[in-house]
Amino acid sequence: MQSKMRMSRMNTIEKLKEPKYEGFLDEFRCKNFPKGQLFSIPSMGSNEVFIVSSGRIRVYLSYEGREFTLCFLEPGDIFSTHTRAFLETCKDSRLMLVGADIFRNKITKFPEFSMVMTGILGEVLGSTLDIIEGLIFHDARHRLIEFVLSWGQASGEQTADGLRFECDLSMEDISLLIGTTRQTTSSLMNNLIRNGYLCRDGRKNLIISRLNDMKHLLDSSTNVT
Repeated sequence: MQSKMRMSRMNTIEKLKEPKYEGFLDEFRCKNFPKGQLFSIPSMGSNEVFIVSSGRIRVYLSYEGREFTLCFLEPGDIFSTHTRAFLETCKDSRLMLVGADIFRNKITKFPEFSMVMTGILGEVLGSTLDIIEGLIFHDARHRLIEFVLSWGQASGEQTADGLRFECDLSMEDISLLIGTTRQTTSSLMNNLIRNGYLCRDGRKNLIISRLNDMKHLLDSSTNVT
């Protein structure tokens, strides 16, 4: 199960450190953005490719005052400003940017990287289909449980108390990510905690206390949105 925190598992920065890609990043420029900055919107018409060096970027859609988060971009993720998505920093962030035309030339110069991009695009497509499937066929409870499990299993560590992982998203962030209201998300999360599936460990950490039982909850979730 791919974590909805991000669309790809590939760390582009680490990949480009390989000797065969020497010089690939030469024309990228670094730019810092403060937390909360909306740095790309569909109407801007910019066409750049960027790699997240540090921080976190929220990728979301907006229509008539409503927002839906597609994913978060983490360090090592690559994305483009030439989409219909809005891009906003969730933390102070540093990006490495280059024009899309220059990036295309680099792909020609480093043809091996085209295979890397094919793999990334395949993961992005898979994650997008997972999002659509979740919204159409599963209710908010199922989507929350699936999100918690995917994030925990992707980044958590096993402890005596259960699978412990850092959760530094607000309830509003999670609600936008699973496509429901903050109140519904909070109520569902509290219900999981009250029934012993989850517990809080400090301000930013969660522990999945009953991992197998929580997996079984997915089978019992209704298929009504």
